[in-house]
Amino acid sequence: MTPPIPRVVFDCVIYAQAIISDRGPAAECLERVRAGELRLIWSDYVLQEIRELPEKLPTHLRVTLERVEIFILAIAPYVEHVLHIPEIYRNPFDPDDSHYVNLAAASNARLITTRDGDLLNLMDESRPEGRDFRRRFPDLQICRQRNSWNCFVRVSQTRFYWCAQSSAFRLH
Repeated sequence: MTPPIPRVVFDCVIYAQAIISDRGPAAECLERVRAGELRLIWSDYVLQEIRELPEKLPTHLRVTLERVEIFILAIAPYVEHVLHIPEIYRNPFDPDDSHYVNLAAASNARLITTRDGDLLNLMDESRPEGRDFRRRFPDLQICRQRNSWNCFVRVSQTRFYWCAQSSAFRLH
């Protein structure tokens, strides 16, 4: 039996890096989506953050609104757009990052891919905030972009992860 396609939420930094360069880990994340190996989830909030990148990034990176819109149009066919995202969680480290957790919960995504320390801290069970997060969202993993393919993702009763060195899922 083929495991279901893992549902994933990327934070805005992943999109920014993919717009800046079509090489590297962020571009690899999006190639996994285009290949149908991951089901990417986004929302109006995420789209707005992507559209604000030209205002936030240094001009030497050449991230223009036109380039952002072309990027959005190119990946939109591979993305599931979620419209209703209940606010069930507030990130104690950075409330602005709460939407990514809420989006993952609303869409049954099991992975958030990020480089944001405030999101990654939620996985640290040595902190009270991390223990609370893990208690509330035991099946949700937040992984650093470079390590995302080695994160365990629970789908039903099967555990699996993406192995970056091969083109197959490893079942555990």
